[in-house]
Amino acid sequence: MHELIMDSTTKIFKDICTKELVDQAEKGSWAEELWNVLVDSGITSVGVPESIGGTGGDYVDAFHILRLAGEFAVPLPLSETLIVNWLLAEQGVGPQKEPLTFGLDLNSKFKLEKENDGLIVNGSINNVPWARNASKVLVLGELDSHSVLMLLPLDQATFIYEKSNLAGEPRDTVVFNHTIIKDLETYVIEEKELMEKALELGGLSKAAMMSGAINRVLDLSVQYVKEREQFGRPLHRLQAIQQHIAVLSGEAVASLTITNKAIDIYDKELNVNEIADAKLKVNESAGIITEISHQIHGAIGATHEHQLHQLTRRLWAWRDEFGNENFWAERLAENVIHSNVDTLWEMITDHKVKETIK
Repeated sequence: MHELIMDSTTKIFKDICTKELVDQAEKGSWAEELWNVLVDSGITSVGVPESIGGTGGDYVDAFHILRLAGEFAVPLPLSETLIVNWLLAEQGVGPQKEPLTFGLDLNSKFKLEKENDGLIVNGSINNVPWARNASKVLVLGELDSHSVLMLLPLDQATFIYEKSNLAGEPRDTVVFNHTIIKDLETYVIEEKELMEKALELGGLSKAAMMSGAINRVLDLSVQYVKEREQFGRPLHRLQAIQQHIAVLSGEAVASLTITNKAIDIYDKELNVNEIADAKLKVNESAGIITEISHQIHGAIGATHEHQLHQLTRRLWAWRDEFGNENFWAERLAENVIHSNVDTLWEMITDHKVKETIK
């Protein structure tokens, strides 16, 4: 079943998500055809139980779909919609068909007041992915001294200030100013637990997408050095180029391997340190991969006509989202300091160190 899902998703992205589509999306166009295909095929609700209307499957299926989304630079809020559907599924809420996004920040909780059969909403949130294109945004609120989770309809937002990241993806500011929303469902939650869950899902999603983008950059680089010649010889025959390709290959394999391990472990609800390991590694690899790949491609790699920039700009942008290298390194260090194991080796391997037999 997993192979079938991957094959179907790959075909969808390969047929529809072209370089031209990504270019148009970065200019402000909404990839409606691709979104509708993803919804109809059930990809936007993978990992949501069938009992509440989801596609079924598990995190392994979903995160590998996101890896493919990163590989094809899919210009849609696919990871955001999946994460929102997962978080709502824990509240017993079925998946939405519309594009969704979220802005979860303990310092930007929305203030709610009861008003007849509705709620008065006040607040704002920055850096909301794809807010201008999404139907609803998942946010934290405060109602009757309780922390609540809620889906705010973005067509009722007072303002949406449009901004973008380095990859041209929307990262907007959303403002609700004394907005009355009727029949707004709220869900009382433990906010720290929810924030930790959202961080884990977001960090692993970005790691998966980055590992896919890194793999695509490697493929483009290998293809380029086979096609181009310098000094009468194919580029891939030059020793310096071979060394570059070897480094790219090593980083791509390492990123994919550590991310796959984190996905498998997270699906089994085991050690979440693997997420920190994965995001830390792919962040570091992104810097190496982008630098070397542009050196290999030379001037053409910096042109708008070539696809390379669509991937490298996303790698630069995504490595700062859901925690940069310093953030995850500090979390790992804190986990080591506060762990109950006797040695660092025991924490890394999850095995007790055997006493030396005298």
